[in-house]
Amino acid sequence: MEAVFADIENAKLVEVKKAEIIFLNTCGFLKAARDEVFENLKKLKGKKVIVMGCLAGEFTKNEIKKYPQIHAIVSSANYKDIQKIFDKVHEGEKVFAVKKEPKTFGKFLGKSLLSPTPYAYIKIAEGCWNKCSYCMIPYLKGAYRSRAMEEIIQEAKSLIALGIKEIILVAQDCGFYGSDLYGKKSLAELLKKLSEINGDFWIRTLYIYPEMIDEELLKIIKSSDKICKYLDIPLQHGDANILKEMRRPSNPEKTLERIKNIRKSIPGISFRTSFIVGFPGETKSAHKNLMKFIKEINFNNVGVFEYSREPHTAAFSMKNQLSDSLKKERKEEAMLSQQKISLENNKKFEGKTLEVLIEKYDPIKKIYIGRSQYQTPDIDGQILVKSKKPLKVNEFAKIKITKADVYDLFGTI
Repeated sequence: MEAVFADIENAKLVEVKKAEIIFLNTCGFLKAARDEVFENLKKLKGKKVIVMGCLAGEFTKNEIKKYPQIHAIVSSANYKDIQKIFDKVHEGEKVFAVKKEPKTFGKFLGKSLLSPTPYAYIKIAEGCWNKCSYCMIPYLKGAYRSRAMEEIIQEAKSLIALGIKEIILVAQDCGFYGSDLYGKKSLAELLKKLSEINGDFWIRTLYIYPEMIDEELLKIIKSSDKICKYLDIPLQHGDANILKEMRRPSNPEKTLERIKNIRKSIPGISFRTSFIVGFPGETKSAHKNLMKFIKEINFNNVGVFEYSREPHTAAFSMKNQLSDSLKKERKEEAMLSQQKISLENNKKFEGKTLEVLIEKYDPIKKIYIGRSQYQTPDIDGQILVKSKKPLKVNEFAKIKITKADVYDLFGTI
């Protein structure tokens, strides 16, 4: 008997076909993600599916009746019992294990790698205290709760021992880490302790709101060679009125000044952000302000998302909801503008030598594929490397950048 953890779109078809039990991880953040869950369930008829992830907590016993392939529904509060649940499913039982989100972060249970990627994610907190009007994370995941620092360090050490070369810290708001548990922001302290672990590896932190970035945090990022000179800062919009309606800090000029100071403190640092277009009441003028802001902020990587009207959010009942066609049009306009900015920023790497984490080799194209510290896996571009001599996968290499396009860089050993 075999089991496969499956993101159906990315899992190898042969693995899915031969598996008896499949763990289906779900996301309930956006309607598109929820729709994908049910599309995947339809593809898994005849299998024994264990549903996990954010959306599992919203499922009821009716889903087990409606979808015979579902043999277990497990919310995060019950992950500690996953082995027992798996055994019961294997024996033919059906299990409904859904509880409310706990008030504290669960204990470290150990970690095994299901794929050969040279990077791994570590969740440092769960839930969120922000009340952004467009976001249902607080509804799905509950209040913000930090994970004990010693457990994060323990997990990082175990991953490094397994050969992981990049530790990626994630949370709904990494910058708030420790405020609930230790009475103060503790991300800088956590990064310092992680960087003191022996080994050759990178540390990357995703999702830090700009108001959470202070001098102490910048100092540790600048001082450690292990910490990627990269910040993922969700900004959401560039119009003060829209930001106010989003319940986000609503002073774009102050944000621009903050970014300017960060660049001054850490020259060459790379930035990523995300913007939402088509928020209720977004006028032509507001969209124009966003377009202006995108140019002024001049980030290396930007994701633009169409506003998704989600239940259990304040924005759901707001007036002046925009049409899907207008949201799509504004997204395309914003992305086209950002492509020009990304290309200009990527061209600055031409002629430079970067440390690159080699992730895989494409035998058909005869190129190695990797990333620098300025690129996050799956969401940013890659570095495509030609080399006459063999390179080691899952190791670092010095690569000279010879060419740049909108998303990817090209180089040679």
